[in-house]
Amino acid sequence: MNKKATFITKKYSQGDVIYSYNDKSEYVYLIESGQVKIITKQGLELGILNEGEIFGEIGHIIDSSRTVTVIAQTNSIIKAIHEKTIKEKIREADPLLAAIIRGLSLRIGDANKLAEKFWLDLNIYKSLKD
Repeated sequence: MNKKATFITKKYSQGDVIYSYNDKSEYVYLIESGQVKIITKQGLELGILNEGEIFGEIGHIIDSSRTVTVIAQTNSIIKAIHEKTIKEKIREADPLLAAIIRGLSLRIGDANKLAEKFWLDLNIYKSLKD
């Protein structure tokens, strides 16, 4: 394994966009402190992540651009782990575990798309009632 640093530490202020939908996937992020908000392309909030949680991994596993936007919910310190490190770790993993990770990543992406579709349909329905 490469002896150079495998991550860089970044500071974000509340409201900063860490990455946006369709950006290139270059890093996976580990929250050292603070909170981030995950938002779909159309604005559905999928969740809030806290200290110790990881985000931005799906694009690396399924080789796609960003599928969501991530915004710092609070002032945050986040470790950005380069995609080369992630891909190396996956290559070194047991092939069965790598397949499970890929399958779960695909399901998360599908679930996010479906949640957004239902949310948009609900908003259209609500607008017809007003």
